[in-house]
Amino acid sequence: MKHLLTMTSGLQWPGNNDMIPSKNWVDFVLSQPIDQPPGKEMVYSCGSSHLLSAILQKATGLHTEAFAEKYLFTPLGITNYKWNCDGQDITIGGFGLTLTTVDMSKIGTLYLDKGRWKTKQIVSSQWVEESTSPKVNVDESTSYAYHWWNLTYDNQIGRIFFASGLEGQYIIVAPDYQLVTVLTGSMKDETSRPLWYMKDYLLPYVIQ
Repeated sequence: MKHLLTMTSGLQWPGNNDMIPSKNWVDFVLSQPIDQPPGKEMVYSCGSSHLLSAILQKATGLHTEAFAEKYLFTPLGITNYKWNCDGQDITIGGFGLTLTTVDMSKIGTLYLDKGRWKTKQIVSSQWVEESTSPKVNVDESTSYAYHWWNLTYDNQIGRIFFASGLEGQYIIVAPDYQLVTVLTGSMKDETSRPLWYMKDYLLPYVIQ
């Protein structure tokens, strides 16, 4: 489970374009050859995320979407969303979730407040800390946790962790500044630009 959460399963990942046409996505992911020992290197894989969704559904007896609605979306007041399933009726783990910008900010605020929403603890503070703390170095500027990224290139700006979606969609959490920044859009090139905008323009303004 930890290897799937940190995308260090060691399974080769050919990409979504190969998985999507397959008849059974879980079987497709599990049939991939082992490239390297589990836990050694992070390779971004929507297949790892989809396996996690399949495991959650099997363990809880609920669709991942229904589980999220019961324990996360409803407590946060998130009602306007769409989440697709694969051919086996497994909620897609690696993509396919559509949320409004406001509702994305609620998830960021939940993690900024260590799992607490208004007067209720929705997610344990221990899990928030564990799931967002760096687990594996990706390059000189970023590390990866449990499906959260961390900026690690500049200790002077404080801790920043973020969720990153297709083509430059972000939930960025900066605990030292009590700041959550959400960006949605479609940037097919240079999708990391929002991170540098935040570092170079937004954070200096907040500091002042």
